[in-house]
Amino acid sequence: MLTPNDDDLPSNADEDGPDDDALAREIEEALGGQSVAQLAGLASGADAAEALDRAPLPPTQDVREGAKAHAVVAGVSGDDVFLEFGLRQQGVVPRAQFAAAPEVGETIEVHVVEHDAKEDLWICAARPQIRGAGERLSVGDVVKGTVRQVNAGGLELQVGLQSAFLPVSHIELERVEDLEPYLGRVLDVEVIESDPERRRLVVSRRGVLQRDRDERRRGAVAGLSVGSRMTGPVTRVETFGAFVDLGGVEGLVHVSELAHRRVERAADVVQVGEILEVEIVGIEEDGRRIRLSRRALQQDPYSRFLTEHPVGSQVEGKVTRIATYGAFLEVGEDVEGLAHISQLAPGGVGSVKEVLKVGQTVNVRVASIEPERRRIGLSLLTERGDRLTDDVADDATIREYAKGGRDTDAEPTLGDLLRRALEGK
Repeated sequence: MLTPNDDDLPSNADEDGPDDDALAREIEEALGGQSVAQLAGLASGADAAEALDRAPLPPTQDVREGAKAHAVVAGVSGDDVFLEFGLRQQGVVPRAQFAAAPEVGETIEVHVVEHDAKEDLWICAARPQIRGAGERLSVGDVVKGTVRQVNAGGLELQVGLQSAFLPVSHIELERVEDLEPYLGRVLDVEVIESDPERRRLVVSRRGVLQRDRDERRRGAVAGLSVGSRMTGPVTRVETFGAFVDLGGVEGLVHVSELAHRRVERAADVVQVGEILEVEIVGIEEDGRRIRLSRRALQQDPYSRFLTEHPVGSQVEGKVTRIATYGAFLEVGEDVEGLAHISQLAPGGVGSVKEVLKVGQTVNVRVASIEPERRRIGLSLLTERGDRLTDDVADDATIREYAKGGRDTDAEPTLGDLLRRALEGK
């Protein structure tokens, strides 16, 4: 701010100080009828300067903290609107407090907040001061801010009488791409950087949101316990599992807990929006990690299969996967067994694909069961190593009866051989 040089001050000061009226006359002569803002070049352009020249200064008034005062707009520079209250009294208002920048020379009413002794400026507000608006903000303070502008790096907020910057990475817990919907919104933010000397105020909303979420989580987790049954919609599906909303908190159903059968990808079993009934099997890290199981609430198809199909029984199977060492067949709902390559044809085969293909349905024999390992061994052969078929007797039975079998009283016909073989099966 420009002030007269010491040489311009009156020299007729007595021991009690200079005569106020004489000092005022000297300053007025030194300024040449111009305002301080004009001398500082705040009135931009000839028209603005002319408008300010024509505008009479407000009459002498009592400018003090908390009072209302009339001022002439001396200029607009950057984020500030500079004011003239009268001789030797200037002020400033944040530009963001106006819907549109006021015209130079316009007389406006403002609310005086405080005096900045260093700059010798009255800090003012264009509208009544809200509680705490004039207070100095410190790191960690949580305040409300109104979004005034959007730029590529984030949002510009009005926090009381101050302008603040909210970086895009601190707006939400996740990355935000479209910032336009935030214009005009009032947000709760936390001060993360405050530098009054540089008029720099940086805020964050992410920390406020995280604390709110943690608080909701603690409240929600307080009502949960291991072993509880819950129902909720699937909110996200990842390769490794599905997230389920338990009412303010999410839990994860790992792919291994989605079904009794092997699941490669969660999307093969569930989808977003689907309602699942689950059991809580673990609560860890103060509720930030909740493990769920869908399989725990389903009847174990493996146990049911063992009851209905003991070793030696035959069952229909559908080929689901082929490996170099054998083929996996679905022999019941969520139940798979393995037919080793040695059990596919009499004498063996060079490749599984010589005998089976994915999607093919065949008749197989339950060759072995390992309950502790939940493994089922399957075979396309009889116990004697002959081919197992659906509609004819196995080769060994045919040969046995063709040679006379155990019944030598009468030579059997082909029909007898088939009937006896099928009866044996």
